[in-house]
Amino acid sequence: MTAPAPAADSSASAGTAPRRTSRVLVAVLSVLLLALSAAALVGALKLREYADKDNARAAALTAARTEALNLTSIDAKAIDEDLQRVLDGATGGFKTDFGQRSKDLKTVLTENQVSAEGKVLEAALVRADTETATALVVVDSNVKNKAAPAGRSNTYRMQLDLERHNGRWLTSALQFVS
Repeated sequence: MTAPAPAADSSASAGTAPRRTSRVLVAVLSVLLLALSAAALVGALKLREYADKDNARAAALTAARTEALNLTSIDAKAIDEDLQRVLDGATGGFKTDFGQRSKDLKTVLTENQVSAEGKVLEAALVRADTETATALVVVDSNVKNKAAPAGRSNTYRMQLDLERHNGRWLTSALQFVS
């Protein structure tokens, strides 16, 4: 009688199948982990982009409110500092125009002993991205001068165009709107 031959093939394939399954499982898990990491990175970048836009919008709105307030809060006794504060928040055409007119403005404000104190009532952005913005600002200003020593209240509605320069939001154009 002849002894049956050992089944070499069945033991070899039995050991190979679990190894292949393990390798395939490791490869699939690696691809899934890589995909999850990529998705998390994209999500984090999107969140940062949204946060950057929100921060830029908030800073632009603050700058618009400040410039409108600086423009409507002027005292003849501190006219040089007040006019300089407006210029410090300006750029481009608005800075050029205001700078050219500030000498005449200084004369008129000092001769009439003008004192104005502004208060921002409302402010909102009409449009904004991370480098430019347009804001609408409503300001009440109590203005006193020789002709009205008790003062009178004026309401101003302004549209300010802003640009970001070296991390600072500056007014590039300003117009009074109704």
